[in-house]
Amino acid sequence: MAEQKATAEFLLQKDAISRYLAPFKAGLQERLWLIYNGFMALQQKGYNVDAITPQAAIYLTIKLELTGKTDGERMLSAQADVTDYILSEAKLAVVPFYAFGGDPGSPWYRLSVGTCKKEDISEMLAKLEAALQRLK
Repeated sequence: MAEQKATAEFLLQKDAISRYLAPFKAGLQERLWLIYNGFMALQQKGYNVDAITPQAAIYLTIKLELTGKTDGERMLSAQADVTDYILSEAKLAVVPFYAFGGDPGSPWYRLSVGTCKKEDISEMLAKLEAALQRLK
């Protein structure tokens, strides 16, 4: 109850909230654009990935069109295989659109930047590229 009253009182302080949210929102946008630009660089290198331009959210919509590829040990026969591969090999957790009612074969995913750190993005993209390189 005390926390609820304090929160209700704080929410009336619009200037304080704006000061708090400004760097938070700027950080989100910076991370979104860093990852988006990383995906575009991977696409330019010939990998079958894509991303939709960031649109003021904590999620980036990405495309990993990798079904039918193999890393020599396993065949990515279905989109669920792609999801598992990206998690196990690139250490990247993505949510397939079929989790939101989309087609199970859709290559589109949601990637959250809400908890990622800016300094971890280049390593994340390098791991993703290494995983993509192994696919034939």
